[in-house]
Amino acid sequence: MADVIIGTDSSSKRLIRWAVIGTLVLALVLVDVYDEAILLLLTTLWKKALSALGLGQQAQALQSGINSGITKRFLPAVATYAALYLALCLLLLRALLSSSAQWLLALRLYFMVLVVYAALLLLAKAANAVWAYKLSRDILDFVVSPVPVVGLYLFFRTSFGLASAGPRKAPTTGANPDAQ
Repeated sequence: MADVIIGTDSSSKRLIRWAVIGTLVLALVLVDVYDEAILLLLTTLWKKALSALGLGQQAQALQSGINSGITKRFLPAVATYAALYLALCLLLLRALLSSSAQWLLALRLYFMVLVVYAALLLLAKAANAVWAYKLSRDILDFVVSPVPVVGLYLFFRTSFGLASAGPRKAPTTGANPDAQ
């Protein structure tokens, strides 16, 4: 009874959960639709901040070391945008996945893909390998998209992933429903 008064019954929790999921989906759509404006804003903010700290020339030197056919955007702005989008995707996955084991596996998978991305980026920088830049860019474009969220959700929802946490109930025989 106290749960109903406080508003923490299961239907309220379910409603709150789906409201959070809807809000995160809307945020992802808006960030995706307004990506150019967001990147322009982030570029302006990063350039002002780095100039104020006296690091503007170092940032430009880092930017000039990258093949212009790969990216024409300011790297700190792109990294910030990617982190924002990735955070929204991970929050959405956390809201969608009911099992903490599923959530941890999803985090590990994201981490492994990001490690591969970073390794390719370092290889590209060290060996001046354009192919590694392009491949790392494709990996980042994949990670910073809703595709992994949908894929992981469907993977876990269809029980190909880890089973839901918690003990399984034994099937009832129908003779005595209170016998469990």
